[in-house]
Amino acid sequence: MGDNMRIYILAALVLIFYGFLIYRGYKRDHSLQYLAIGIGLVLMAAFFTGFSRTMIVYKPIMIVHIALTLLCWYAVARYILLRIFNPWQLFSPLVTIGLFFLVAWYFKEA
Repeated sequence: MGDNMRIYILAALVLIFYGFLIYRGYKRDHSLQYLAIGIGLVLMAAFFTGFSRTMIVYKPIMIVHIALTLLCWYAVARYILLRIFNPWQLFSPLVTIGLFFLVAWYFKEA
């Protein structure tokens, strides 16, 4: 089994675990708001994680983006487990995505 396959299996297990935690929290309170926000945050964090491959062109921005994406996953786990919503942690990878597009626009070829 290759290294990439192990990473994909680990990511799938993490997503299944997050899904289980969201479902368990929903069954406890029957709150559709918690269910919708939890699923939305997991999908948003997965998008930020997938966008990291695009940023490989600009290594310093990619390193910061990966650190902020890990912070985002931490904030998602914190919301799912403790119901503490921290928007600056959740949306922090948007800063590096915006910086990526700004640098790409600035240095585009004419």
